[in-house]
Amino acid sequence: MVVRFGVIVLAIFVLNVNALFCELQSSCKGCTSTPGCFYNAAESTCENLVRAPFTNKINVINIPYDCPIPQPEAFPYTDAFGRDRAFLFSAASNGENKTQVEACLKKVNAQFYSQYTIPCDWLNQNCSGYIAINPNEKSIVLTFRGSKGSTQFYTEALNLLTYGSRRSSLVDGDVFTYFIDAFEKLWAAGIKTDLETLKAQNPDYELWTFGHSLGGSLASLASVAAVKSEMFKKEKVKSVTMGQPRTGSLEYAISHDFYVPYSYRIVHAKDLITKLPFKVLPGQPNAYHHRFEVSFV
Repeated sequence: MVVRFGVIVLAIFVLNVNALFCELQSSCKGCTSTPGCFYNAAESTCENLVRAPFTNKINVINIPYDCPIPQPEAFPYTDAFGRDRAFLFSAASNGENKTQVEACLKKVNAQFYSQYTIPCDWLNQNCSGYIAINPNEKSIVLTFRGSKGSTQFYTEALNLLTYGSRRSSLVDGDVFTYFIDAFEKLWAAGIKTDLETLKAQNPDYELWTFGHSLGGSLASLASVAAVKSEMFKKEKVKSVTMGQPRTGSLEYAISHDFYVPYSYRIVHAKDLITKLPFKVLPGQPNAYHHRFEVSFV
């Protein structure tokens, strides 16, 4: 009985000491770097982890990467860019051929350059993207199509739910195999070569990458690959995606932020795709979104 009482007293003492260490942390990063602490975003306080189950999970931050940081001043998100550029270029990716893609590009005074549609998975379903030239805004625009049809969607979802992932020389960190397999095939099917050609012809142009759903993950990967390969400088790349699922590991998310600081993910709060993959088994690794999220309710 005495031993049990002593253990309880010791546990209370340890918790109080740990709580004190947490309270001494004033910044989110300092807090989340301290063992046994989490940052309460709603209260802007550092608290003991024992309080986490009683705190709204939306406000619980327990790793430094999740700490809020300001959006880049050089490229603040604007609704006009999201609607008039990211949305319109992404809509054009659903065109089956040059004529259909050009019908959308006329609305933004952009010029069609090339389209890439190839089998990208074990069922030989197609993934697609296109490149356009946007002379008025001095940009090369690379846009990817989202999932097409229920079969492709379920094939992609199966990969996410089973957490199949691998590394690639084109990016850093682990990426879900459906995304990286598709991207590597598209990159080798002419996108890389054509981007190099266009960059040489237009050295002062920026690279913009857009995409919806599956296309969002492909656009995310393309922006990283373009910078990591030293084809474009990071200051010259902008990436805006819509409805993008989690694409890879924490290492990938951190590296994406490093290579592509001007990046935004447009998310509808009720869109379940952006929440994928769900953790269905204990011990599965975490998948992470990269920055920055623009959320619509």
